[in-house]
Amino acid sequence: MTRKMYKKVVAAMLTTSLSVCCVGLALPQVAVADETSATLKAKLDDAKAQLDKLYEQSEQVGEALNETQVQLDATNKDIEQTNKDIEAKKAELAEAQQTLSGRVAANYKSGGTSMLEIILSSSNFEELANNLYYAQKANESDEKVIDQVKTVQAELDAKQSQLTEQKQQQEDLLSTQKAQQAQLEEQSKKTEEYVNNLDQQVKQKMEEERKAAEAEARARAEAARRAAEANNGNYFDPSLLSNSGKKAPNASHVGENWRNSVIAAATSKVGGGYRLGAEGPTIYDCSGLTQYAYRTIGIYIPHSSASQAAYCNKPASQAQPGDIVWRPGHVGIYIGGGTTIEAMSPSQGITYGSLGSFSRSGSPV
Repeated sequence: MTRKMYKKVVAAMLTTSLSVCCVGLALPQVAVADETSATLKAKLDDAKAQLDKLYEQSEQVGEALNETQVQLDATNKDIEQTNKDIEAKKAELAEAQQTLSGRVAANYKSGGTSMLEIILSSSNFEELANNLYYAQKANESDEKVIDQVKTVQAELDAKQSQLTEQKQQQEDLLSTQKAQQAQLEEQSKKTEEYVNNLDQQVKQKMEEERKAAEAEARARAEAARRAAEANNGNYFDPSLLSNSGKKAPNASHVGENWRNSVIAAATSKVGGGYRLGAEGPTIYDCSGLTQYAYRTIGIYIPHSSASQAAYCNKPASQAQPGDIVWRPGHVGIYIGGGTTIEAMSPSQGITYGSLGSFSRSGSPV
C-alpha cells in the first residue's frame, strides 16, 4: 500500500470515529395502570426508533473497525514482504561489495598498471591500441561495480525508510481502532442501560414482536428452501439473468449456478443472531454474513462493508439475485423480488429486508 493510500485510510478511520455521536436517550415514563394501548404503542415505537438509531450507529462503528482490521492485515503483509525484499537487497549488496573488494585487492597486489607502462610495453601501434582498449574496459568494469553498489545501497535505504513509515502508519491505525472500540463500548453500554430502564410492559411487547418476527423469518426461509429443493435447488431461474453463465476471469472455479448457491447459504442463516464483528457459525454482522455466503462458493471477500463496496458498481435497482447490496456502513444479499437477507441488528438478527434501503449492488464474480 502506498503512502497516500495509508494516509487516506487513517483519515477515513479518524473521520468515522469523530463523526459518530450517541443518540440522546429520552427514557419513557413508567406505565400507569390505566395507560391506553395507543399510548403504550407510541411509547414502544419511540423506544424502538431510538434503539434502531443506536444500533445503526454501532454498526457503522463496527464496520469501520472491520475495515481497519482489513487495512492492518494488508499492512502486516506489506511489511513482511518488505522485510524479505530488504534481506534480498542485503545479499545483493554483499555480493557487489565482495566483487568490488576482490577487484581492488587484485589490482593492488599487481601494483596496478599506469598509462606509461602500457605505452612502453607495446611493441607496435596495434598492440598499443589493444592494450589501451582492454585497460579502458577494465576501468569501466570497476566503475560499473561501484555504481551497482551505490544503486543497491540507495534501494536499501529507501526500503528501510518505507518500512519505518509503514510501521508508523500501522501504529496510527491501531490507535484509531482503539478509539473506535472505546466509542463502540460506550454506545453498547448506553444501549443496555436504555433497554434496562424501559418500562416492563414495553420490553415485554418488544420481546413478543421480536420473537414473532424471528418465527416469521424462519418460516419464510424454510418455505423458500423447500421450494428450491423441489426446483432442483434453484431459488430463482438463472436463465432469466442477462449475464447468465458469465464469470470473471479470476473466478473460473465458480460454478454456473453460483448465484443460487450464495442465496442458499444466506437463507440457511435466517433466524440467526447478530453481533458486531461476528463471522459465524450462527451469529454474524452484516459483512460477516455476506463474506460467509461467498465463501461457500470459493470466493473470499474482506470482512468489511467498506471493502465490499468495491464490488458494488451498479445501482441497487439493477441488482440481480445473489448480488451484494450496499449502503454506507451496511451490506446484504439480494435474493430477488425486491427482497434481501441481512444481518440487521442485535434485536432483529439475520432476517429479510428490502432492496429499497440500498444504493448500490454487484458481486466479485
